[in-house]
Amino acid sequence: MTFEEFLRAEMAGLARFAGALTGDHHLAEDILSDALLVVSARWGRIRQMENPLGYVRRTVVTTFLSERRKTRRRRTESTADLAVLDRACDDPHAAADDRDAVARLLARLSPYQRVAVSLRYLFDRTDDEIAEILACAPSTVRSHLSHARAALRLAATTAERG
Repeated sequence: MTFEEFLRAEMAGLARFAGALTGDHHLAEDILSDALLVVSARWGRIRQMENPLGYVRRTVVTTFLSERRKTRRRRTESTADLAVLDRACDDPHAAADDRDAVARLLARLSPYQRVAVSLRYLFDRTDDEIAEILACAPSTVRSHLSHARAALRLAATTAERG
């Protein structure tokens, strides 16, 4: 029996079986297709077995259990320990306001200053690496960073007063 003949004869039953395992039509399709990929690669040996359908069902079960283990590892567990839930920012609105303030401050910088600040403080690049990216001397990078920090300090101080 070829693999295609086997699928024509058993596909509907295998789909119902995978659906019963998962309880989710889409997940059942994914698991069944993954299992059938494994089976198709080994079909020459599987078709000679006494019960190829049993082997394929076992492959579907193994694929399902493997997927559940992966999902369980990815899932976030709830906790009653409030210390675990403490975050630096208790107010999500304040975090959005802070991001907006940073964006407004960075917008005041020249393009080269923004690039230098971003590369230094977001990507931990050295003066030499930034200089290579900006096609300038490392001393120019230090100048951009110095002017940018001064502009940001001034803007932040003005914003606090206003």
